[in-house]
Amino acid sequence: MILILGKQGILHSIGNDIKNVFQNFFTMRGRWQREGDELLIHYSKEAPHATNQRKMIVCMVDGKRKQGGLADRLRGIVSTYYVCKKLGYDFRINFVHPFPLIDYLVPNTYDWRVSQDELSFNVDDAEPMFCGSQATHVEPKFQELWIKKRCRKAHKQLHVYTNAHILRHGDSFKRCFNELFRPSEALQAALDEQAKKLGTDYYAVTLRFQQLLGDFVEEAHFTILSPEDAQQLMERCVEQIDKLYQRLPEKKPVLVTSDSEHFLQYAAKCLDYVYVVSGSLAHMDWTENIPFETNLKSFLDFYMISKAKRAYLLQTGKMYNSGFPRRAAQAGGVPFKHIRF
Repeated sequence: MILILGKQGILHSIGNDIKNVFQNFFTMRGRWQREGDELLIHYSKEAPHATNQRKMIVCMVDGKRKQGGLADRLRGIVSTYYVCKKLGYDFRINFVHPFPLIDYLVPNTYDWRVSQDELSFNVDDAEPMFCGSQATHVEPKFQELWIKKRCRKAHKQLHVYTNAHILRHGDSFKRCFNELFRPSEALQAALDEQAKKLGTDYYAVTLRFQQLLGDFVEEAHFTILSPEDAQQLMERCVEQIDKLYQRLPEKKPVLVTSDSEHFLQYAAKCLDYVYVVSGSLAHMDWTENIPFETNLKSFLDFYMISKAKRAYLLQTGKMYNSGFPRRAAQAGGVPFKHIRF
């Protein structure tokens, strides 16, 4: 039966799509332009000229703009690489803040490294651009058109600040991600160690609380629950994990990942089939001087989700609809399901 009216009806969906088209065509395009223009303060005519002969498109993650968490930044990088492949331009990554990406991910079949000497901030040779994301249905096409337009217009270098998500469906994200990246020696050693403990036959479940449980730093205005409400939420989430486990076709271990270390400890205590990677997490847009081991856990979680039999995101109430397990599942070609309860 096809619903016509109401929030789940087809008319509501069509109305939202029309609204999204106008939002992206007018509002978002204007904001992207303004944010790119604000970056021009870092460019001048006195800066050294670019020395590259072929046009170079550089994904910039250098702290000059907030670009979301790890998954947001990786999807922006992969999206830009995809466009560059189609257009035939050289592609580079300048990911240096709040940590050097090269410490955790290294080039696989495509060498994306760029030295600071190769980057030019001379206005005659280089320009910045911004392309954000509001997760609307029609946005990926607008993002691709915007990045293509700016790539074609650019001179020697285009510096791209983005968390665009062009590759939402199909296996293009997996293919591009794996052309770009493989684990560094440190990350691979950590993955090998986890594989000894967990094995390679498991499911993955992610729960994203943001600041609800009070042990993860993000934007100041996010809700923090009372101890009583936080405990009730954790109990509901553990109950939902167990419901999911009982429906799984095979009773294999369940890797649970979350932004709440408190919840991870609680879930592992309550359910004997739950496996967690120990360590703390931090949001790279809101935390400075993040320790190496803290960042390593984020990459560990990402790669371990990408190798699971299936990946799930559990969400209820004010919990966050996280893109982290989606991108990890895409990178590994793993079936993914979002469960609201």
